[in-house]
Amino acid sequence: MGRVKIAKKSTFIDMTAMSDVTVLLLTFFMLTSTFLSKEPTTVITPPSVSEEKVQETNFVQVLVSPKGQVWLTMNNDTSADYSNEKMKMAVLDKVTEIYNEQHKNKPVSFTDQQKYAFGKIGAFGVPMSQMGEFLNLAIKGQEGQTEMDKWLDGTDGNPNHISGIPISKEQDDQHLDEFQMWMKAMRQCGNPRLEEKIKDGSGVAIKADQNTSFDIIHMVMDNLQTIRMNKFTFLTALKGASE
Repeated sequence: MGRVKIAKKSTFIDMTAMSDVTVLLLTFFMLTSTFLSKEPTTVITPPSVSEEKVQETNFVQVLVSPKGQVWLTMNNDTSADYSNEKMKMAVLDKVTEIYNEQHKNKPVSFTDQQKYAFGKIGAFGVPMSQMGEFLNLAIKGQEGQTEMDKWLDGTDGNPNHISGIPISKEQDDQHLDEFQMWMKAMRQCGNPRLEEKIKDGSGVAIKADQNTSFDIIHMVMDNLQTIRMNKFTFLTALKGASE
């Protein structure tokens, strides 16, 4: 007796629902993710047992290299009133005012286009006298961004370009160095939430390499305390259980 042949049927799986879910998840992560801005130098933070997380908004990061170079990153709200772009432009206006008060013989000024470009950049750190040239690179878009990165990490080949905000060991609250000018401007930029965080100590975070000498860190702390920023935090890496 011959075998009964069973008719073959094609297998069909409807992937429409899965595709919809994938697109929804992708859209969700794109809208809610926070992208880290590129830093001028890579630092390995010292380990600690603290598990307190750094807040994502309303804080200023002070990045310190082992050589003593200082760069700043400013993070504000995502609201329209205190957006990062708006507050950065306000900071540039304020620091220009403070700088020109001390350098009346060589004042600096910036165009609206330069101010707008400053509102878009991440980490920054060049002398005020070179800030205009630095922001002109930002205006150029992606090509300029590459040149800015090379300037900040010291690989652009231009010996006249200085990377790092000028900071002094000698403290004088009547004559601020440029690092103090920037920090004072950030406290007075018009964002009450950032000002509140700076006052309670969670608004200023110092990030330094574990091999950075204490003298350099002490200089940064002295600069902050001279302008009455007596509370700040240090960024560390979570110490492993075996350490």
